[in-house]
Amino acid sequence: MTTNANITVYNRSYDPETRMDLYRRTVIRGVWWHVDNKVSVTTDGLRSADVFKVRIPETADSGGAVYVPPNEYAGASDTWTLQADDYIARGALDQEIERPADLRKEHSQVFRITSWSDNRFGGLKHWRVGGE
Repeated sequence: MTTNANITVYNRSYDPETRMDLYRRTVIRGVWWHVDNKVSVTTDGLRSADVFKVRIPETADSGGAVYVPPNEYAGASDTWTLQADDYIARGALDQEIERPADLRKEHSQVFRITSWSDNRFGGLKHWRVGGE
């Protein structure tokens, strides 16, 4: 699989003590990143939005963190996951965030995960992630 970028995944987990969401980041090196600008005509005029597609090869470097399914993710520092409403930013970022708006202030290529699939079968084992 051709790769053209590094990404940072911001996984959300709930802290029952503070009753707030926490975001833990994982840098993944060697992924395929694509952005497509979609335009649609509405009753209010033209609407434009970026549609993001990322493919993460099973062999991508996650710095030793291990992928776990969303129902098993508990926010441990040595794991990462893909789930709706988590965020992905292009680049190997060292920025910690308290909320997604913090990330969008600093970086333009950020999206919220709206879909993902585990395609770790066949010849090109990977995870496919989509979002806006």
